[in-house]
Amino acid sequence: MTTNVRGWGSPRRWALSLTLISTVAVAVRVGYVVWVLGPVQSGLDAIWYQLQGGSILAGTGFVVPTSLFEGNLTSTAAFPPAYPAYQAVWQWAVGPGAMSVRVAGVVPGVITVVLVALLGRALADARVGLLAAAAVALSPTLIAADSSTMSENLTVPLVLAALVLAHRVLTHGVGWPSVIALGAVCGVAVLTRQDLALMVVLVALPAVLASVGTGLRTRLLATSLLVLVVASVVGPWMWRNHRKVGTYAVSTISPSSALAGSNCDATYGGPDLGSWSFPCVVDATPTGGEAEVEVADAQRAQAVEYVRRHLTDVPLVLGAREARVWGLWDPRDLARRDADETRRYGWQLASRPLDAVLAVAGVVGLAQLGRRRSWGWEWLIVSAPLVIVCVSAAASYGNPRFNVTALPVLSIGMASLLMSMIDARRPAAVDREVLVVHRAGPDPAPLPPGL
Repeated sequence: MTTNVRGWGSPRRWALSLTLISTVAVAVRVGYVVWVLGPVQSGLDAIWYQLQGGSILAGTGFVVPTSLFEGNLTSTAAFPPAYPAYQAVWQWAVGPGAMSVRVAGVVPGVITVVLVALLGRALADARVGLLAAAAVALSPTLIAADSSTMSENLTVPLVLAALVLAHRVLTHGVGWPSVIALGAVCGVAVLTRQDLALMVVLVALPAVLASVGTGLRTRLLATSLLVLVVASVVGPWMWRNHRKVGTYAVSTISPSSALAGSNCDATYGGPDLGSWSFPCVVDATPTGGEAEVEVADAQRAQAVEYVRRHLTDVPLVLGAREARVWGLWDPRDLARRDADETRRYGWQLASRPLDAVLAVAGVVGLAQLGRRRSWGWEWLIVSAPLVIVCVSAAASYGNPRFNVTALPVLSIGMASLLMSMIDARRPAAVDREVLVVHRAGPDPAPLPPGL
């Protein structure tokens, strides 16, 4: 086993293997866009991101997309800005067509493959890292997410980058470039999806405060620097929103509509239990031409009031949300809802059971790996994506596309479990080989004990 691990860990073999896996990841994602996703119409959120990216590229800024066609531009903070900004860069470099913006997820997808290989190697060994990278490269759910023209394909590599940097700070001591990079990555993650602010609390800060071989004063200084960097990344956008929209929030309509659509009669029972309903959002939205902030406040207030009046139903709803987000629900229902978000029904129908299997195998593998490696604070790094998925689903609604940030870590757990099963069989195979060679020899020596 030691020889095997060292062989896979050699720089040349590692680089060649990872290059091959990355090439496959590019090929399958481009093929998916061309041959699988081609006839599928883009969902409303995907169209919003595409138009917003075009608006930024054209110099008209972050505005309500429909106002681009009305001649009266209206500033917005409906969604966080990082993914539209990435779309603007991509459209500038490649083009604004429907096929082009879907292929934009190839770059984050390949970065995800590389980062999961690095994290798997750091947590386990080279074989586990490469196997996890291969699983990510071929994951139907991640392939679909990378091609959906939605922010998920940017959040996955950002979360992984934060985990890689946090693990380095935790295990190698405070390095100022690593702390600065960790803060910057966490800041951009918040500007991609604001619930990823939990990465700062669950991963970045604990990694710095628990950094090995680092004095208390240095750890406190590094913590202050980390917070300062995150604030310097997120702060300008919040200040812009205050001036343009009237709120310091990272986004307005995105979180409020999620709350309004998931806390109503339709989603507290029946076929939509634990999910999201657009008619509920319509019912909670004022129709008197109110400003964006007032609309968001009204949606949020109605959701909070509904929860307050239906507290006894909350446990059942939370259970349904968690079951949905991890794919432990009727695959047909999940796939049908996925089809409204720039995904293909048949593809999603096949991927949902695979995600459920990955969730179970991944958790078992991570638990086994953690015991074998005697993890301490490393548990925070490994478990944070899973916790964030659970918290996000509980606070909003259950949608399997929310679990994509946890799939790479679960792939590491599954790869570790598979490698441990292979290694467990290897000693028996070696024993049989020694026995065959011994019997074939001209002058057999005494067999070792046990053979």
